Amino acid sequence: MSKLAVEETYRVRAQVSVPKLLECGDVGHWWCTHISETMPTALVHSPEDRAQLGSSPLPELFDISATTDLGTMSLSDYLVHPQSGARAFLAIKNGEVIAESYPDLRPEQPHLWASCAKPMAGLMIDHLIEQGRIDETRCIGDYVPALRDTDWHDVTVRDAMDMTPGMDCEENNATRADPSSNAIRAFMAEFNAPFQGRVESLLEVLQSSKRVSTPGEKFEYGSPCTQVLVLLAEAVSDKPWAELFRENVWQHVGAEGPMQVHLSPDGVALAHGVISSTLGDMARFGMLFTPSWPKVSTKQIVSEATLARIRNGVRDKAFFMNGYDGPVFTDRLADDTILGNARQWDCIWSDGDMYKGGFMDQGLYVSPSRDLVIVYFSTTSNMQMARYLRPIATSHLFA
Repeated sequence: MSKLAVEETYRVRAQVSVPKLLECGDVGHWWCTHISETMPTALVHSPEDRAQLGSSPLPELFDISATTDLGTMSLSDYLVHPQSGARAFLAIKNGEVIAESYPDLRPEQPHLWASCAKPMAGLMIDHLIEQGRIDETRCIGDYVPALRDTDWHDVTVRDAMDMTPGMDCEENNATRADPSSNAIRAFMAEFNAPFQGRVESLLEVLQSSKRVSTPGEKFEYGSPCTQVLVLLAEAVSDKPWAELFRENVWQHVGAEGPMQVHLSPDGVALAHGVISSTLGDMARFGMLFTPSWPKVSTKQIVSEATLARIRNGVRDKAFFMNGYDGPVFTDRLADDTILGNARQWDCIWSDGDMYKGGFMDQGLYVSPSRDLVIVYFSTTSNMQMARYLRPIATSHLFA
């Protein structure tokens, strides 16, 4: 590495902050692959040998086109476009790699999942439900003593899973631009940054949240809501979230490397999105929801009952479109056939396909019926690669 490159690395690292990351610029580009250098990190190792996936290249997949803010172009052209922000793309069908491209990332590099990690948090709650330790019709305050005397008390587990808590933790253009919003205060606490002269803990921010509407009325996307699920899982299991994830999931998966669970200054797993791994391991996680799970895991991690709760758990379309984010996801995917969201997944379709997106345009798309997983990493604020997902999944290639 040249002296200039070293100096540039130090310069960028010194600028890591919530405002700079929200810009999705060079600081975010560096941070996405170097988070463990800037935050406490729990390494969740897999004792299993790496699951070797077969290869059945399907080059026609890269010819599929979509209309983005850069114009109508094939996926292959989009991936190398200098303004797309695309860093890596991978598609797996029947447990075999059919398409992969790494225009701005080494395959072995860990990268930020962003909110693509939220289904991890949801899966831990579903595991505890299936163990009979959580009743999703009961309230958060019944399980989490630290939130018992707060407005979270009577939010049901199901409403927290579906992001309809009625609390002032929603993420939208207004709250992201408001430094005093609970969404931004939560991010500031995670990065050990002061709010009004004092560094708050993430728990303090969650405890200060207030009821602003009736739970269950509309889709209200917010990372603090997912962090409540982390506290719920820890309270019920009496285990740190990273250990719970290792025990229930990652110790059974033949992973390429450790799952990096980044932590708040006081050690809280930021499972709403500050998780890193290789793109291949994100795909392995997605495969746990498909019939090809035996190719990457020694145990069925996602039960048929859990998958059914996700795919059949959509509320009505009015619920999805009544809030801020339903229309956002409809526009992002250029698709008005989305039925709605469910259990930490952003979009569910009538064919049972599931999508989760993340900040700076990360993507996790799972089609259990097609045994298809599509994942990608990006560094951009445009969130346009998602527009290729449904055209790929519903194309003649997988009819």
